[in-house]
Amino acid sequence: MQIREYANKIYQRVESLFEEKKLQATTFRCCLSLTAHELSFIYLNHTQDFIEVLLSETLSYESIDDITLLLTGLVKQQNLHYTPTSWLLSPDDYQLFLVEALPVKPEEYLDALKWRIRSLINYDQSEAAIDYFKLPVKKGAQENNAMTAAVVAQKSQLNKLAEALNHCGLLLTAIDIPELAMRNLTALYEHDEKSTAFIYFYPNVAILNITREKTLYFTRRINLTEYNDQQLYEQVSLDILRYFDYYQSQWRHPNPSRIFVASKNNVEQIKTLLSQYLSLAVEPYQLPATLMGNAKFKTLGIHYLLLLGKTLGQNENNAKTRN
Repeated sequence: MQIREYANKIYQRVESLFEEKKLQATTFRCCLSLTAHELSFIYLNHTQDFIEVLLSETLSYESIDDITLLLTGLVKQQNLHYTPTSWLLSPDDYQLFLVEALPVKPEEYLDALKWRIRSLINYDQSEAAIDYFKLPVKKGAQENNAMTAAVVAQKSQLNKLAEALNHCGLLLTAIDIPELAMRNLTALYEHDEKSTAFIYFYPNVAILNITREKTLYFTRRINLTEYNDQQLYEQVSLDILRYFDYYQSQWRHPNPSRIFVASKNNVEQIKTLLSQYLSLAVEPYQLPATLMGNAKFKTLGIHYLLLLGKTLGQNENNAKTRN
């Protein structure tokens, strides 16, 4: 999901959220993400067969002005001026709605989608930056009856960081979401017809993806409550199994036989508890050694996994923005 070439006004830039922008021919990329008070940043060289991480930084900040200062210093120190840069949103930055197919003409689809989600957001529709991608058609459904994943973010919030990036000298070329970064990561293992589940644990929410043949079929957020660990992961496992059943019933594919988990904390505990409650093999996600050696990946840390996933940029499959 990309943003097209910036217009002069920042709102015009944000309005074209996630659509494609032409890049200079370079294999060097930056990618960043933000939480409430933390900025994660990587700079890498991504060739067709290998990823070389040249810089990885996690920096604390208090205000948007701090972000501008931090990035300006980083850009100057590392000579990153005009390096193509992606911004990976955090779950708090956007909402994702799965919407059943809308019975309208293709040229009317976006307007119909805006009308459909206006009651689902708690701010004015004019403040909503909206894009979407289609999921594969369910078994037995007509080709034009695919479910839509609508991504909605608030323009004024996006505007703040877009301005900061503009001022520090980076070239913002893409805004993306974790669901598609996760899809890029599982695609590296999907050279067969098996289905894959990938659950990424944030502090307060987990994102479940189900993919097959490098295509995103289903995604869902699972809220993480204040239960103790065993109760929490037992409930999460029940939710996962329920979504597995939905996937199997709607697309008629076998349940995922590859199950990956990732988290910045306690990933081994998560793996053990989910394996126990799902009665299935669960493994922490690792990049294939051919792309980045396991020792290098462990040194880099899980902290940057989704940023790496974004830079993989697999966009030839169903889960992509409209043309």
